[in-house]
Order: sequence, then structure tokens, then C-alpha cells
Amino acid sequence: MTKLIYQNRKRRVGVAKPFAITNARIVLPDKIIPQGTILVKGRKIAAISRSRFAPAGVAKIDARTNYVAPGFIDLHIHGDVERVSRQQVKGGTTGFLATLHPARPRALLEAISQVLAKKTRGWGAKVLGIRLEGPFLNRAFCGALPPEALRRPDINEARKIIRQAGGALKMVVLAPELKEALKLIRLLRKHKIIASLGHTGATYEQAIKGVDAGIRHATHTFNRMRQFHHCRPGALGAALTDNRVVCEVIPEENHVHPAALKLLLACKGLEKVALVTDSTAAQEYPPKKRRGDVFRLKDGTLYGTALTLNRALKNAIKFLELALPEAVRLVTLNPARVLQIERRKGSLAVGKDADIVIFDRNFNIKLAMVEGKVVYKCAA
Repeated sequence: MTKLIYQNRKRRVGVAKPFAITNARIVLPDKIIPQGTILVKGRKIAAISRSRFAPAGVAKIDARTNYVAPGFIDLHIHGDVERVSRQQVKGGTTGFLATLHPARPRALLEAISQVLAKKTRGWGAKVLGIRLEGPFLNRAFCGALPPEALRRPDINEARKIIRQAGGALKMVVLAPELKEALKLIRLLRKHKIIASLGHTGATYEQAIKGVDAGIRHATHTFNRMRQFHHCRPGALGAALTDNRVVCEVIPEENHVHPAALKLLLACKGLEKVALVTDSTAAQEYPPKKRRGDVFRLKDGTLYGTALTLNRALKNAIKFLELALPEAVRLVTLNPARVLQIERRKGSLAVGKDADIVIFDRNFNIKLAMVEGKVVYKCAA
């Protein structure tokens, strides 16, 4: 077996020489290679073959007929980036958006600075950028978010946020019905930042105006948005029926009933759905209690999940009756496309980053690597 890395707070130290993952069930976007080998050189995938044997003289990682898939990408996860990076890689996540809750203007800028200071350190899963869940949201749909931190869009504040993030800001969740929201959406689009519909009381017509202005994503679809009525489709109706919008969803029964997940897939198709955890496991405040795979506040309000993406994947296969390659796309290629990084990440292909996970039939993660370096190995 190839030499494993030693974790370091400043960098990853690992294998520089080529190595091969052998005896692998390789999960591609449309099929599984039942016995194959992946050759890794440096940070990239150099070759994929249908042979279970490695080239002569190359170090080996024996997958032992376990599944080998692209590293999972979580678009929505909360908490200190170091804790998220260390915790979530155990569930197969190799890249994520560090998601920040709404805060007062100065505190929000400081939170962005803290993420920027830590994002390049090598703990485990890689920070792919920053996501803001607010502050430009509808207070009536705040859920567990602090209502006192929510406010109408302020273009000057938005410009300060964009400058502070310095290109790391990838997504902003907003309510399109708020005053100045359409102007904000256009500003985000100009800076190639994804505008996401969420925590919104928008009517169908208001939501479509937001999509026309540049919204291309829906935050935890079904949750904390105006619901569907056959005469008043609401924000949910817009998200489900407009093909310009990718819908993220939390595949957990307290958040979304399995029948609603099936409805989502029927409306959007495989290409326009991404699974997220909305995990708050790495977040220490506010106080919360875990019940199964969810957290709740003292008053019973849902406050994110304790999911990891391997369990989200398992739930999706169970609830939606998907084949493994189809389900894997929902946590790999689809989120990579949302971030427009699919040329580098999101699938196993020659020339792409060697972000790779190995998991067994029960979806237990055996090994995870980021850009060719092992960042997690199960002790068992």
C-alpha cells in the first residue's frame, strides 16, 4: 500500500510518486467498471483501465473490490472550516462550500476573513469557496436563522462583501421579493457569483423575475420557502418548473418526505438536482440537541442535520430507487457543475483532479484523497 500522509496544520505531506488504485469497482457517471485500476500521477488522474492490475513498479492501493468514486462535494455545510474539513472527509466529502449564517455587517466581514485565513490549510476536505446564507432573506421564513440579522438588500454592503471575499465568494442565498433584490442578483451575476433562491416568501411571479435576473439555484428545496398551491405555485413552483434552476435538497425524512424527493426528481431530472447535508455538526452555537440525523433548537425548530454525504447518498438510493452511478452524480458531478468546476472535479476521468473516495456496500468510507493525497483512511 502506498504511504499515507501525516496531517499537518499548514500543509499536506504525501506521495509524490505515481500510484495505482487496483481491484476497484470504478463508478463512472453512467456505469460501473466491475474490476479496474486508476493510475494517479501527482494531483491528477493519469489513466483508468479495465484491468485490476497496476503497471509494473508502481505503488498500489488495493481497493479490495470496494467502490471507487469521485470525491463528494457539499454545497451547503456550516461550522468552523477546520472542524468541517476534518469531520466531513470521514463521510466522503473532499470539497465543500463554507457556509456562513447571516450576521451584522461588520461581523459578517470578519467571518469571511476567518474563512479566508483558513481555507488553504490542509486538514482534510478542501474549501472550494464561501457561501452566504443571507443576510438578505425574508424574516417570515427565517427558520432557525437569527431574524435580527436579516435585512433588505443593500448594494453598497454587497459590494463590500464581494471585495472582502476576493473571489472566494461562490454563492449568496437571497429572497427575490425583497426591495433591491433584482439589482443584487444582477450584481452577483456580473461577478460570477451564484444567486440562490432561499428563505423566501416570493410568489411564483416574483421568483421567476428573480430567475430572469440571474438566479440559478434553489436552497434546501421545499424548506423555508413559499409552498406550492395549484392556484398559487409560489417560490417552490418556480424552482420545480424552471429548468434554469438547479435544486439542492436535504435527503433526510424530517426535512423532506421521500415522496417529495420523488416529485423533485420527476420535475427536474437527474441533471438539475444536488444533494446537500446542511450539516451544523461542526457549529458550536447556538445550543442544539441531536435527534437521529437532525439537530433541533430548544423550541423544536429544525437546525440543520448531522448528515454526511455518504449517508445522504445512501438515503437517496433508498428513497429514489436510483442506480449507484445515478445517485453518485447527485453528490459529485452535479454540484461540480453548479460551481462550474466540472472540468477539474466531479467525475473520474483522465486529467481531472484525483479527488477520490473508496467505500463499501454499506457506504462506509474506507479512504479519501484530495488531489492525489490521502487525507483519510479508516482504521478498521
